[in-house]
Amino acid sequence: MNGDRVIDDSIPLAVIGCDFRVASTAWRNALLLDTTERRTMADALRKASGAHGLVVLETCNRVEWIVDADQPGWAAELARAQMIQRWQTVSTGPGRPVPYVHVGEDAARHLLRVALGMESFVLGEREIAGQLNRAMSAARRLGLASAHLGALQTSLGRAVKRVHRLTRFGAASRGVHGLAVDLLRRELGANQTARVAVVGMGEIGRKAAMLAEREPTWNVVRANRTTHGTKYRPMAAVWDNIGEFDAVIVATGAREVLITPEMLNLERERPLVVTDLGAPAQVSIDVDPASARIFGLDALLDIRRRPFEDADLNRAAEMVEDAVAEFGAACRKQGVAPLLRGIWDNYDTLITDDLPGLLSEHVPEADRARLQLALRDAIRGYTRQVIDGIERALDE
Repeated sequence: MNGDRVIDDSIPLAVIGCDFRVASTAWRNALLLDTTERRTMADALRKASGAHGLVVLETCNRVEWIVDADQPGWAAELARAQMIQRWQTVSTGPGRPVPYVHVGEDAARHLLRVALGMESFVLGEREIAGQLNRAMSAARRLGLASAHLGALQTSLGRAVKRVHRLTRFGAASRGVHGLAVDLLRRELGANQTARVAVVGMGEIGRKAAMLAEREPTWNVVRANRTTHGTKYRPMAAVWDNIGEFDAVIVATGAREVLITPEMLNLERERPLVVTDLGAPAQVSIDVDPASARIFGLDALLDIRRRPFEDADLNRAAEMVEDAVAEFGAACRKQGVAPLLRGIWDNYDTLITDDLPGLLSEHVPEADRARLQLALRDAIRGYTRQVIDGIERALDE
């Protein structure tokens, strides 16, 4: 829903962002926030729209800002304006992307689809669920989480587990790592002997290396910034001997360029194939094409994967709706939490203060204890019925 804004405040949630369908890698990179910027934005949204929490999701094919706010529609517009303002520092000319906005129930539905890989350019990719979960945990460490966002994290986790258990979503080869290996197969040629380096042993790097190692004619080297206690090669060893490789997959998650033109502009019999999975980009594109062919995330969009069966898609969509309803009920319960606490507080006051005083004025002492116990049980039963009725209504 590019640019669509559905205003619904029944669930205090807003999502503002862009993915591979809306903006290229360069535009998405302009939205990456450091820790200070995240806290500054959260504080501004809190003051302007009653925001209680902010989660920043930054992956190789999307950037999204997830806000829990008393006025989610207004918070969405403020965050959307901030996103556009950041893009204006890149370019004020035509062609600037338009962020999408989801509010309320639509925001919850969108995030559930994202977590399941239904909005990824590799349909059903498994990594995004972990990335979204880590983004929410990071918000908690920064003090930017909230009760609603905690409930959302729980709903997302349950939905992902259900869908992975009951459908073929989340297959191991589905993801940007699978596209990267497919691209190397295409560029290196069938049955071509090749030396391949996979640099960066995070989740995506490890999975890319695992798939690459299945190719019988490839000699795969795993490299990482830290190597203590592992069999990984030091990252510097790959850069210092990059001329020995036929292909490199870069998946370090670094915020700076790791491979420069000086490293790649070498005399070679055939160009080095470099696939850059970084966000922001970690490989300079200003390279002599006779020395290296650079493929960024946008190039992976040309790699097509086999779609899912309709039955799997339909089943996943049904479970998304179930999870939206579950999260909505959790939000409504949190919304009435002060009311429920007030009912129990009034019960305690009535039982411990009001009832004994009332009985001491009107009931003989010999009957007082027995009647007080009976009335206490009756009042508690009535209070419990009221609480249960409210909770049932919220679950419907």
